[in-house]
Amino acid sequence: MKHRIRVAAIIMSGDKILLVKHVHPETGYGWWVPPGGGIEESDSSIFDCAKRETFEETNLKIKTSRILYIREFQDKEHQVLNIEFFMLADSFLGEIGLGNIKGKGPDERYIKEVKWLSKKDLKEIVVFPEILKNDFWPDRAAGFLNIKYLGRQVK
Repeated sequence: MKHRIRVAAIIMSGDKILLVKHVHPETGYGWWVPPGGGIEESDSSIFDCAKRETFEETNLKIKTSRILYIREFQDKEHQVLNIEFFMLADSFLGEIGLGNIKGKGPDERYIKEVKWLSKKDLKEIVVFPEILKNDFWPDRAAGFLNIKYLGRQVK
């Protein structure tokens, strides 16, 4: 099994969170996640990876300095164990859009939409990590006091 480091940014605007919709091109299965992806050799840190991936997937430029959550995710389809870091975006600039994923290979085939969603909106959709549906909101209200380990998910 391969291993991969994945980083995603938690970006908030008021009471809404920015999520990216992915749709599997063969099965049509859809899910929403914070913008993110695998660390690359050109990234000098996980924070740089979060900035690069966010720009590619949403067109936003972010500043980030904190890890909120860590999760393991085992992707059986591709035989990859992902270690994921979810970072808090301290600030962002720009207008959301998908123009930067052109020519990015699989991202271009999977990513279909980027949207600001409220806690209520999340109740009706598939969201990863699942903590974003419920426990995230009290964590946010408390100021994210500790980094939380979310366990391992197998898909």
